[in-house]
Order: sequence, then structure tokens, then C-alpha cells
Amino acid sequence: MSLQTDRYDDTDVDVVEADTATWSPARVAELYNTGNTWLHRAHPLTKLAAVLPLSVAGFAGDTVLVPAILLAAAVLTLVVSRLGIIALKSLRLMAPMTFALVVIHGIVRPYDTEPLVAWGPISVNAGGLALAGTTAARIAVFVIAVTAAMATVHPKIFATALIQRGVSHKLAYAYLAGAELIPEMRLRATQILEAQQSRGFDTKGSLPRRLRTLFALLKPLLVSSLIGVEMRTLALESRGFSLPGRRTAAVAVRERGRLLQRSLLLASIPLLVLAIIW
Repeated sequence: MSLQTDRYDDTDVDVVEADTATWSPARVAELYNTGNTWLHRAHPLTKLAAVLPLSVAGFAGDTVLVPAILLAAAVLTLVVSRLGIIALKSLRLMAPMTFALVVIHGIVRPYDTEPLVAWGPISVNAGGLALAGTTAARIAVFVIAVTAAMATVHPKIFATALIQRGVSHKLAYAYLAGAELIPEMRLRATQILEAQQSRGFDTKGSLPRRLRTLFALLKPLLVSSLIGVEMRTLALESRGFSLPGRRTAAVAVRERGRLLQRSLLLASIPLLVLAIIW
């Protein structure tokens, strides 16, 4: 694995980086967006610290205005930064939840006020729609903040940044393993399905046939996942993972931005007070 050094004098991060697109199947699942934007170059913990005040600010006020402004500003910032795909992913994640909120608060939940529209037992209430819109906007601000923070940093870089700040390497590895679990299982499932199809296994057709396909996929998927966990555990232990002492990493994250990170965390305190009393 060839190493190259990328220095960014005007940002929080200095990464000695191998080609991160080839490090893990995270790229396959599109959980990590490769790039060289200002958000990619920011320190991982700076982006994580910004999530808290943004999320808390969304609860300021009792109307949809504040979270809607924050959401629009976040989407516009990502689009201008050529990261519109992250905004699209976040809004796509919010679509089912927004629909459920509209149905629960706007249609199912009874209100004493006059409904906007009524069809027999079904009625649409303005207050319910406002509550659903406010709740959806607040959750969307949190989702887009977390997605923007995590999709622009490779899990291995984030884990290294945590270790450099004193977090246990075991906890950092737990995050890394969790972040790569779903992409790896998706990759394995695709490989198993393609292997079965190459042997003439029919994966299309009626519902019973699709259920048989699902059961035929689950067994090798679970077995291969358990084998992978065992192999990874043995590999880690053979390299002294449980031994005490300082670790070295192929990725070095420059220790900058601590003042900004603390400022962002402190800013969440008055925002939290404002959200409670307003």
C-alpha cells in the first residue's frame, strides 16, 4: 500500500493517507464520499462537535421557522460546497419518517379545531401538519448534520482521531467495526447472490420462491460473517491489540482545532437553555 502525504495548511487536518477509497467496502455502500472539499479537510472531531449546537438550535422556538432556516442553510451550504449528494441522502432518509409524521399528527391524531379538509372519518388538521413539519425539520437538521460529518471522513481516520484524543483503542475499533459492518455484509450478500445465480439458482419469480432465495442467502451470509469476525479477532490479537501501550497508525491527524471544538460544545449550552425557555 503506497503512502502519500497530503498537507493542508489552512485546515485542521494533516493526513498521511493511503488511498482511502480502497481501504474498505465503505466505498461500495457509498457511506464515505471521497473528495477534497473544505468539509473533507476539516478535523473529524470539529465536524462531530458541530453536530451538537446545530441539533440543539433546531429546537429553539415552537414553530417550524428556526429548524426550516437551519435546514435550508445546511442544504445550501452542502450544495455550494459540491456536496449535494450528502443533502440528497439525508433528505431521502427523512422521507419515510416525514410521511409517517404527517399521517400520525396531521390525519390520525384527533384535534378540537376545525379541519382543513375532511373525507368522512379522515380529516386533515392544520395544527397537526404544523407539528409534523416542525418535528420533521428538527430531525432533518440532526440527520443532515450527522450525515455530513460522518460521510466526509473515512472511518479509519475518525477512529485514529479518537485514539489521538485519548479514547480507548478498543472503543475506537468498536466504532470502526460498526461503521464497516453493514457495507461488508452488503458486499458479501451481493457476492453470495451472484455466486448462486452463476450456479443456476433462480432468484426471481413468485413470493415463495423469493423467500426460499432469502433463506438460501442468509445461511452463507451469517456463516461468512462469523468466520470474518473470527479471522479479524485472531489477526488483531496476533498483532498485540490487547496489549497496553501507545499505538502507531498509518494515518496521522494533525492535532488542531481544539479551541474551535470546545467553542462549539460550549455554544450548545446557551442554545439548550434557549430551546427550553423559548
